[in-house]
Order: sequence, then C-alpha cells, then structure tokens
Amino acid sequence: MARSAWKAPPPPDPQSLKDPPPFAPFPLLQLRAGKIKNVGPFESAIAKTLLLGPIEITKDGITSDEHAYLPHRSPDKALLHYCTAHYDEWKKEIPASEAFFNPGGFGENFSNAEVSERTVCIGDRLAVGEVIVEVTEPRVPCFKLNHRFQVEDMAKRAQTLFRTGWLYRIIKPGTVQAGDMISLLERPHPEWTVARVMYYLFIDTTDYEMMKEIVAVAPLGFEIRERFEKRLATKSLEDQNGRLFGDEAENMDLWSKYKVVEKRRETSKVTAFVLQAVSEIGVPEPVGPGSHVRVKLGGKLVRAYSVIGGNSKRFELGVSLDANSRGGSRFLHEEAKVDDVFAVSRISASFPLVNNAEEQVIIAGGIGITAFIAALSHLQESGQVFHLHYAHAGEMPFALQINALGPRATVYNKSLGQRLDIDKVIAGAKPSSQVYACGPERLMDDVVATAKKYGFPDASVHLEPFTVATSGDPFTVELKESKKTVEVGATQTLLDALKAVGMDVDSSCEVGNCGTCKVDVCHGRVEHRGTGLLESEKGKAMLSCVSRGVGTVVLDL
Repeated sequence: MARSAWKAPPPPDPQSLKDPPPFAPFPLLQLRAGKIKNVGPFESAIAKTLLLGPIEITKDGITSDEHAYLPHRSPDKALLHYCTAHYDEWKKEIPASEAFFNPGGFGENFSNAEVSERTVCIGDRLAVGEVIVEVTEPRVPCFKLNHRFQVEDMAKRAQTLFRTGWLYRIIKPGTVQAGDMISLLERPHPEWTVARVMYYLFIDTTDYEMMKEIVAVAPLGFEIRERFEKRLATKSLEDQNGRLFGDEAENMDLWSKYKVVEKRRETSKVTAFVLQAVSEIGVPEPVGPGSHVRVKLGGKLVRAYSVIGGNSKRFELGVSLDANSRGGSRFLHEEAKVDDVFAVSRISASFPLVNNAEEQVIIAGGIGITAFIAALSHLQESGQVFHLHYAHAGEMPFALQINALGPRATVYNKSLGQRLDIDKVIAGAKPSSQVYACGPERLMDDVVATAKKYGFPDASVHLEPFTVATSGDPFTVELKESKKTVEVGATQTLLDALKAVGMDVDSSCEVGNCGTCKVDVCHGRVEHRGTGLLESEKGKAMLSCVSRGVGTVVLDL
C-alpha cells in the first residue's frame, strides 16, 4: 500500500503553541461509549454511541466503554476528548469522506468545540459536573483511523495537523451528563499544550533538549513519557509505519468486490439484491442499525444504499426504481443481473440508533423503510421499546420482516384509505422518545414541524431523506476560477449542469444526504435543500445535487 501521498502544510512555530489563555466554562456537548466489534481485518471499539442521562465515571473511565487494544486500558487513557470544530475542517479537506466526519467519528468519549489541542495543556485539571479529570497526553493515532474514514493516510494527517484528541486520567470519580459545565480548575504547565507536545512527538523528532523538558512534566502519561525516554536513550526514532499504516493484513482496502447472488422482486418498483464477497472474509461483521454502502455502478456512477440485513460477507439491499432516475436505480433494475460483480465500500453506520432511549418511534414512508429494517431487527432482538409506523401506496416491500414485528408495527395502506397521522403519532409518544423518520420530503417536513409543536428537542429527532425535490426556477452560475458561465434549467440540477461543461464534481447519494457534492459559494443567494450541510456552512457552500441558486451565484470552481 502506498504510503501517504498527502502533502502536509508547513509546520507552525512551536513557540506559538504555548501559553494559551485559560478558557471560560462551557457545557459538555456529548458523552459516548462503544463496544468491541470487528472493523475490517481487526477489532475496535472506535464506533461509539450516544449516552443519555447521568453516566458513571470511574478511575478507568466510562464503565460501558470497551478497548480492544490492551495498552489503551490504562488510567492515563480513561477518557478521550475531541474538538468537534475539527470535523468542519476535515469535511472541507476530504469531501469524499464527509459523511463520516461527525461527533463520535474519532471514537471520543467527550465532544466539544470550545477547546482543542492548542488550548488545553498537559496537567490541566478540569471539573466536569461532579468529576475532576487531568489532561495526560495526546492521543497517538493508528491505522484504524484510515479504515474508519476510508482515507489511506488519515492517521498521519491527524497527527501532523494536531487533530487527534487528548486523554484524561480521573482524579475524582462521579457522574456526568451532557450539559454539565466544564471548568478549568488549575493549569500547572501552560508552556506545554497538547499540540506542543505533539510537535516534538511527531514533527521535530530530534530536539532532545526539548524532550528532556517534556519528560520532566509530572502529569504526562506513561506511554508518551516512555516514547520520549527511549528516544533520549537511543538517539533514534521508533518505526512509525506500522502504527500509521498497519501490516499487510491490516492495509486498508476502500473497495471490495461483491457478486450479485440473488435479485428478487419485492414489489413492482422495489427489487432486493443480495451481494456476497468475492474474496474470503475472516469473521463477518454483522450489519448494524442505520448501515449503508456505496456501490460503483460503472464510470463515475456511485450510489449509496441502505443495508437491510446480513453481514460484511453477505448482505442485502433494497432499491426502488425512481421514475426520475439519473442512472443508479434504473441501471440496477434493468441491467444488473445475478453473477455481476461490483466494487462496494465498507459497510458504515450512517444513521445509528440512540442507545438506552425510553422509547424509539420509527416513521417510514415507501422505500424509506430500508433505512430501518436492520434497526428494527436489532430493537426486537435486544428487547427495547419501539413502534414502527409505516405508510405505503398499496404494495409493501419486505413484508416478511415488517409482519414479524407483530403489534409493534402499524402499517398504513394508502390504496385502502388508511392515513398515517403524524400529529397523532407524535402527540402519543413519550416526551423522552427518540423519533426517527425516512421517506418523502413532505413526510420529513411534517415530522420536523410536528415534533417542534409538541416540544421535542432537535436532538431527539433524526432524519434520513432518500429523495429531495431538485427542480425550481432557472438560475445562472459563474465559475470564478475557470471563467465559465453555466445556465441551470428549471428541471436540471447544478451537479448535472456542471458535469455537462466538463467540471469533475464528486457525488454519491445525490439526494442531499452525504455532502460529497458540496461546492464553495463566493457570492449569491442559495435555496438550500437536503441535510448534508451544517447551518454554519450554508453561508459559504451549497449541495450541487439538490440546492438551487437564486438569480446568479458565483462558485469557486
């Protein structure tokens, strides 16, 4: 496997990485914990789920948080904190992996935007609710991040850019929950920010005088201290390739070959496809709730589909034939056949469940049911409280799986005059319920508006659009760099218009979910559609697959 072709920016002056001002108190954004699972060729607990309510923190960290790598089970590494502001930067730099750059992506236990490796120092003691923690060391990234984000040199980028996160030891155990205030209690070593230690750990690896100063910092974690002590003793640098890229058995393979072994008509418009790995897979990883894969269908045609069941060796997709298909669903329905082989990405959980919710309310319309079939199976097997409300126009795909839910599923057949009353469903849900929706845009809008009406917090409402209206008034696009002017028709997408004039714009889902097709906006008004942009991004970017300009917009292309 090729070793990092990425060109790193010039390193900062290490003097600029010291003596940050003390930070003001701020609330903890999220807590997360994870279980050990198979991730490609290795085990990891990097996929961490959101924790609700008060969570116990012991000397070893969160009791439900697991660690596959034995050296990580250390009091010096009880908790990992990550700066969520980094995710916006990653999305700009690696748009092809944008869907993975969300809180929890780096396997952190604590998430916040207010502090970073440049503003937190070794030895800082922080009060988090009733718990007191102490900063011990930077997280040392490994090749598992490459697999996690589908970027072959992600670990190297993270350490070079000082975006790895940092670790805590627990000084005073107790309970913590999201919203608890984080306050700086003391800062004995303001000259040694986490980023400055990283500078000598990863960038200037021969400044032995500085290493002597670092090992004298008493709160420094054992692992980092040992690394510097070995360098001082041997006057040499340890091999980092194994950590950054893994051995031959652990090299990242972004795409694997899968054969279509079954093509089954579920309804007149929905077809199920069963795909099986061509090459041998070690221990197959089960499909988790909210999983999807990307499939290369030839040329630049790449589409994302929900995985409805199976495992990493053999799994099933459900695809609806879109009357306005731009290639994906029509190709699979009309041309794909048994024994065809496609390149498929790793299975990724892009729409996971919130664990430990008092009640899970699932609302789906049409082919939107595919986003939830694996989740419903998980909820049923784990004995959680849930109810599915599913509306269809007369033909019900995957009836076997839905009927197996018994009284925990209510089905609405439009052809029989049965109506899904969103107001009634949400009004009857418990205030602490988590609400999930996938379906046509009108259904999604109704769920959002009704949830607000009944006081559900935004964090309790989870959406997975599968279709977004793309037509609208014509508009003009000026391309700043290439000096071209592009007219976008009323029924044409900006993405298609850009490709028609030779612009190579990446895309994946093409319904506004993943953000792969994001383009930078220099000037002009935008009618934003889809969910692939954060509110903070909408003033400077747009999704070319679904969003539309108003009048004339200028793009940085």
